[in-house]
Amino acid sequence: MAKPRVFIDTNIIIEAFRTGCWTAICNSFSIETVDKCVEEALTGNPDEPGRVHIDRDALVGGLAGRHVVGKRELATLALSHPECQGLDDGELHLLAWLHANGMQPGALILVSTADKAAIVATGRIGWLDSLTSLEALAQQSGVTRGQIESLARHYRAGWLDEIRVKFRLGIIP
Repeated sequence: MAKPRVFIDTNIIIEAFRTGCWTAICNSFSIETVDKCVEEALTGNPDEPGRVHIDRDALVGGLAGRHVVGKRELATLALSHPECQGLDDGELHLLAWLHANGMQPGALILVSTADKAAIVATGRIGWLDSLTSLEALAQQSGVTRGQIESLARHYRAGWLDEIRVKFRLGIIP
């Protein structure tokens, strides 16, 4: 049986490495992302306090797919969904790739992000029900309770559910 495809952004990559659940989720799911998210995860000042070290080989080796996004895909998303223009580059590239490759609302493809603006943009595109939390991925991957409990709040299922409800009620425009 094929592993479920899960598309992740930079924030998910960093938190998965910080909590030590990267390998487990890669073993349980077909983890995919875009080049921009890989680039973002690997950049930054290594001496910055609180910075999470991302092992390049572990990151790239764990991915089932790493996709290139061109100007055409970005422009098509911007024209179809102008509200996406305010997203961080990684999330913008990820949504542009999904949009260009025909992700349909209700598809079995899962997208994981902990960025509120990306969640709202995903909702406006019609993919709100395709979102999943890192917590849900970790639980399904057999990650230890301690690792799951160490996840920051915005990587948890409850937080994602809260944002979805607020979006659906129009509290978050």
